[in-house]
Amino acid sequence: MSNTYRHKFFSRCPNNGQTIEYAVEITVPATSKIMVEHIVTAGKLCDNAYHERIADCFFDQFGGQQVITAHHHGVDIETRRGFDDVICCDARLTQRVIVGNTTYEKGVEARLAIEAVSR
Repeated sequence: MSNTYRHKFFSRCPNNGQTIEYAVEITVPATSKIMVEHIVTAGKLCDNAYHERIADCFFDQFGGQQVITAHHHGVDIETRRGFDDVICCDARLTQRVIVGNTTYEKGVEARLAIEAVSR
């Protein structure tokens, strides 16, 4: 059993100032609760940050299992935090970037894909 919270918010890209719509989904055990006002406030405080930093802030504040998605310059970005079955860095972080029909995993190739589309 669990509680799942979904919220959409906007942030400006620190690189070029474009407005990006984000969607966050936070799942916590049923014995936990998150005040929705806190989620809304967290989104408003992330008004000018990179996707990965936003994901870190939400995870640090709310924990649980989180998925944050955004679409920027034709690139779909999905960042996950709190999934134990992920083997990457500290076992809490994955990122997948989809450009057209090609999927890039977190790491150098994902960073290069983001930079190429941002030009």
